[in-house]
Amino acid sequence: MQSLAKEKLNLSALLSGRPLVWLVCLLTLFGGIALTLLLSQAVRSTEQAQVRERFNLAATERISRIQERLDGQLRELDAVRRFFGNSYEVSPEEFQGFVGPLLGDTLVYSWVPRVAGPEREAFEARARAEGMAGFSIREMQGDGLVPSRPRAEYFPVYYSVTTRIDPVPLGLDLNSNPERRAAILRARKTHDVSVTERVRVIGAAEGERYGVVLVAPVYAGNADDDAHLRGLVVAVLNMDLEMEAAITPHNLKSLVMRVSDIGADGQQTLIYQSAEVPRSELLQRRMVPFGDRQYLLEVMPSAAFLAGPVLSTASLVAISGTAFTLLLAGYLLLLVNQRQNALALVAERTLELREREIELQFSEERWSFALDGAGHGVWDWEPESGRVFISRGWKTMLGYAENEVDDTAEARVRLIHPQDLPQARAELALHLRGASPVYQSQHRMLHKDGRWVWVLDRGKVVARGPDGLALRMIGTQTDISSSKAVELQLAMAHGQLRSLLNAATQVSIVSTDLRGAILQFNVGAERMFGYRALEMIGRHPEVLHVESEVRARCIELGRRLGKSVPDFQAYVEEVTRGDRFDEREWTLQRRDGSQLVCSLILTGVRDEREVLVGYLGVAIDVTERKLIQQALEERDRLLEKLSARVPGVLYQFRMSADGHFSFPYTSAGILEVFEVTPEVVRDDARGLLERIHPDDQERVQASIRRSGEMLTAWREDFRILLPRQGLRWLRGESVPERGEDGALLWHGYITDITGLKLVEQELRALSVTDALTGVYNRRYFQERLDLEIARAERREGPLALVMLDVDHFKQINDCHGHEAGDRVLKTLCLRVGERLRRIDVLCRLGGEEFVVLCPDTNVDQAFQVAQALLQALTREDVAGVGRVTASFGCAAWRDGENADDLLRRVDAAVYAAKQGGRDQIRISD
Repeated sequence: MQSLAKEKLNLSALLSGRPLVWLVCLLTLFGGIALTLLLSQAVRSTEQAQVRERFNLAATERISRIQERLDGQLRELDAVRRFFGNSYEVSPEEFQGFVGPLLGDTLVYSWVPRVAGPEREAFEARARAEGMAGFSIREMQGDGLVPSRPRAEYFPVYYSVTTRIDPVPLGLDLNSNPERRAAILRARKTHDVSVTERVRVIGAAEGERYGVVLVAPVYAGNADDDAHLRGLVVAVLNMDLEMEAAITPHNLKSLVMRVSDIGADGQQTLIYQSAEVPRSELLQRRMVPFGDRQYLLEVMPSAAFLAGPVLSTASLVAISGTAFTLLLAGYLLLLVNQRQNALALVAERTLELREREIELQFSEERWSFALDGAGHGVWDWEPESGRVFISRGWKTMLGYAENEVDDTAEARVRLIHPQDLPQARAELALHLRGASPVYQSQHRMLHKDGRWVWVLDRGKVVARGPDGLALRMIGTQTDISSSKAVELQLAMAHGQLRSLLNAATQVSIVSTDLRGAILQFNVGAERMFGYRALEMIGRHPEVLHVESEVRARCIELGRRLGKSVPDFQAYVEEVTRGDRFDEREWTLQRRDGSQLVCSLILTGVRDEREVLVGYLGVAIDVTERKLIQQALEERDRLLEKLSARVPGVLYQFRMSADGHFSFPYTSAGILEVFEVTPEVVRDDARGLLERIHPDDQERVQASIRRSGEMLTAWREDFRILLPRQGLRWLRGESVPERGEDGALLWHGYITDITGLKLVEQELRALSVTDALTGVYNRRYFQERLDLEIARAERREGPLALVMLDVDHFKQINDCHGHEAGDRVLKTLCLRVGERLRRIDVLCRLGGEEFVVLCPDTNVDQAFQVAQALLQALTREDVAGVGRVTASFGCAAWRDGENADDLLRRVDAAVYAAKQGGRDQIRISD
């Protein structure tokens, strides 16, 4: 009844455990969501770092382009200033021809002479005489122009060329405007370009926009004092056009540009902003000088740049992780709920069966002695009379019918195995004398079919006489053949297990009871520790351990568990509690006092009822393995030291079957070469590959794939853009191999060859430069001419050549010496170079023959260039030689014409100029 009540209590506890199911599911759900959020946050941090790096590269490129653009405007204005400075007089047509090709994004070029107050009337009269009808020096008053008030000096606009905005009024005195006057004063003070603050520019097409005015002083001759100031060259720039022209198509909408003018008092004035500024922590600032002003350039990401894809990788990770967690929690809920239902159903059926079993037990107890129940045979013996009762079950147990065995003691004795009979009689006599409370004997009895059957014969004297002799004895006999067979099998299994344990000679196996006393000590343990098994049986295994190490491990475990762990036995009990096991390295002691390092596994031993009966320790000697591991670590440290001495980076580059790039190994040199750590590129190399120069990326990746397809060595020179070092040249070499999973693995190195490339560029410059004059040589001219003809064939602009040949150069060498001839050539190149435009290229073909390559120039413009060069050459004598002249020829490229044909025509024009009397210009037919 107590067992039945206990089972009912278990069933009730099982049914009440359903809330625990929901608790497990909720813990799984919250744990999965927390893990998903952590992973999503890590992915989001990686994405933000990539966005920041991409922004820094794009912003640096934008700022560099704007700075190059502003420097180009200053160079073009300087060319115009030198054009006036090297000319005695410049006509409107010459001015138009020279600055016309320079009018790209520049709105206006103007020539503003300096006019002293007393010279005003003469200057106005001369201007009207030169064709400028109604010319007068004027100033702005309201919305109109009125004659300028008397001043000590005037700066009227004399020549002006424009294409984008309304023409500047001729005669407008710049000295009448305070802002222009301040810029003129700064230019005269510094003798260099001065830039005004932001001014309003009204264009015919663009509408009202803002820009700046550039003012450059022009002095007479080589003097630069204020007394020799001839006038000013002025350029008007639209800052909006300048900023937008510096934006490349690929980052047109990805960045927001803001330009502010920094005044002398540090006050900022916004002069350009490309779009609305979004809220972002990403920002790059740089101070850019422009003339005598400082501009603050601020680059920020646009909303489109920050937006990114609709679903980022972090969002996808969060969504997929949450979905998987929900599915897992649902599946766990379903699985545990079904298990609970099944256990409850089994418990209910078991309870029903148990109740029926109890009812049957109550019924059978009433007839237990009347029946041969449960497979037992019953006998009843009276020693004095010799009468014996043997039940049917007793006889059936041995295969006999009821009438085949007599109800006598002799009949029973005849069936006992002769070898077991003495022991059975001794045990019976012992009980009859009263020396044992119960008679019990295990012996073999003869079965009817001839085999021997093991039985358990038990009995007890139930009646004794006054003299103590037994009067009646009742007993039972049970067939124990099956249990004996199991016992024999267990004995065999035990022997086999012992043999197996002893066969493991390289592994120490030690088992203990619950108190820690050793029960098993195999041959492997004997060999490992030097003790014999008989010496160790019953002892505690703590004798094999180092006392200090055991104490330290116990303190560590106690600190982790928050309770005291006094000794090694308590340590074993804690680490094997439940179904746990402990595996770690221990220092163990041999019998001779030497020590060895072993990997020791501690686990509990349980019987068939899952009751803990002892502990098992399996130890493997890892001393040799530890020595090998130390040797490998020493080798790795040596390899790390050697790789640190190698200039560059040693690496393994892996391309998986799906095209994913990674660097499984890189030496420490990667931090210097690529400015990244090995951990950043170990699993994903995209961040490093993005640092390759945009012009080299496609070539480098194509060569990598070609090397992988053909399994040939990879060697490539390429450029990278680094945040700290800027542009660098690298050379990489590696050898690929294909893995079993289809991935490709390259082994090689990358080294910095920036110095070598600079030397190559210097040698290249020397190979295309004339050693005497410093201008380009014939080789460079041939290469550049082929490129320009190809461009002209694509209808990208006209092309013209201006060739000149020094007149009577042989006489100069004969009369003045070759040193004087060299001085003439150098002076010619210097003067011609001062009058050339930024787009023109001067080359020496040989001897005294030179040619100017003029892209985007027609034959009329080339003629104007030749006129300017002729004036520059003859404006003053060459020291020690005198006046030097040259014959010029001009020719424009025609459709279908090659380089040789064009050169022959321009050479023919030069020959015609020499035949016509030299010191003149001829245009090719």
